[in-house]
Amino acid sequence: MIKPPVVAIYGASDSGKTELVVNLVKDFVEEGLKICTVKHSPGEFSLDVEGKDTWRHREAGSRLTVLATEVETAFLVPEKMKLEEIGEIVDGFGDYDLVIAEGYKGAEVPKIAVGEIEPRCCTLRVYDGDFDALKEEIRELLEVKEIEAKLPGLDCGRCGYDSCNGLSLAIYNGEKDLSHCEVREQRTVNLEVNGERVPLENFPASFVEGGLKGMLGALKGVDEEIDRISLEIWDDS
Repeated sequence: MIKPPVVAIYGASDSGKTELVVNLVKDFVEEGLKICTVKHSPGEFSLDVEGKDTWRHREAGSRLTVLATEVETAFLVPEKMKLEEIGEIVDGFGDYDLVIAEGYKGAEVPKIAVGEIEPRCCTLRVYDGDFDALKEEIRELLEVKEIEAKLPGLDCGRCGYDSCNGLSLAIYNGEKDLSHCEVREQRTVNLEVNGERVPLENFPASFVEGGLKGMLGALKGVDEEIDRISLEIWDDS
């Protein structure tokens, strides 16, 4: 499963970061996208209050504390996490199209600078008030991610790019097409473990395919010609 793209909006205090994030969320939600937002606060501010039950759970050594009320559910992890790490676990909370973060100027993700601030690495643009242009830039990230979802995710470099994302961007720009991925053209097996796609080179893919077809060919009631196999294994223990 391809993780949703992450975009960080950063800038000095009172530069308009929050307003920009709110406006982006409103517009993208109206367009039907499912958005996840992340707010980074500097300092040692904590939602957990000393003496409360959740605080006592954490003090006892809980590595993850969940506060569930009638109106919301909050997950408390007693450690600082990088934006990239947060992005990795977002899928576990639901199916999102885009993650918009406020802050994280040092994160190695696509970023938008707001106000008078020195642009950091991975900055796509310095926001100049052109809201529509900014949205188009973010839509490009979404469309490139959709293309990347059609590639094997091996980052093997056979296409001439360092990663599948690099080839995806070239396809988006009309410089290449999906046929430039040799592995995709030859691949016949898609493997998922716990809902996550496992990239397979041609040799292990052929090994899995041949093994399954050989085993099934020996079973009664199975057609001699096998075009497609679906197999699901789960652990009830």
